[in-house]
Amino acid sequence: MKFVRTTFALVALSAASSHAAMINDGSEANLNEIINGTLLVAGSSVDVLGDTATNQATTNPYFRSSPDSSNSSATFLIEITGGLSSQSFGIYNGSDYIQLFSGADEGSYTTSGSYVGPVVDNATRAQVSFDISGGSYSVYVNNTKAGTFSSNEFGFYLGRGGAPLVYSDSELNGGTERFVAIQGKGQYLNLGSEINYGCAADSLADCTLWERDDYILGFEDGSDSDFNDLLIYVEDIVAVPEPGTLALLGLGLIGLGAARRKKA
Repeated sequence: MKFVRTTFALVALSAASSHAAMINDGSEANLNEIINGTLLVAGSSVDVLGDTATNQATTNPYFRSSPDSSNSSATFLIEITGGLSSQSFGIYNGSDYIQLFSGADEGSYTTSGSYVGPVVDNATRAQVSFDISGGSYSVYVNNTKAGTFSSNEFGFYLGRGGAPLVYSDSELNGGTERFVAIQGKGQYLNLGSEINYGCAADSLADCTLWERDDYILGFEDGSDSDFNDLLIYVEDIVAVPEPGTLALLGLGLIGLGAARRKKA
């Protein structure tokens, strides 16, 4: 998966924040069933239903590539929505966007009922990397330059044909959270036969290691808040600290400086 967006400027990022979202268990396969019952091969299970303030999902809107990796990658997983043929996926930075997947890129899916079957059979994957040049960041997707960002930070978006985009930043959705991310903790996943051929509990070397800088992303394109309308697996990214955290850190540093001056 590749990330794109140029003029997202740090000022715009600093104004963003995430809020808690409620992940519902609807009539379709829910996030717990999909992740624990379909993707997870070995390791601790996840609990992502209910309030993101208390479960293992986050609504943090912005990320950057992991400092331990020269690029990031995204794998198309599952769509459970009637609008799958018109959906697209990508990254953005301010007003700059880079599309990674289109409606022609489809994982395994069902539009209703329970999800059954392999995760993905078409190895739909994109790699994204950044190259610093003259104060801007060139964004490469599968080794081809796809655009330029003003920083190496990015959010994710879901395209829905002619409908408004769905953003990882709730402020761009009119204050509604339509995005969640679930962080890995050393589990093993089966991302499908084309990617993890032979993956099984007794053959973990053939599976994907879900590390702490890897996330499963879930989007909500409607109103049922099940966040299974598009699932993407993204490797080698880290969350950008939220403005509130940065503000508290700044206050802490100011307090530390005041304490040192008083002691002196």
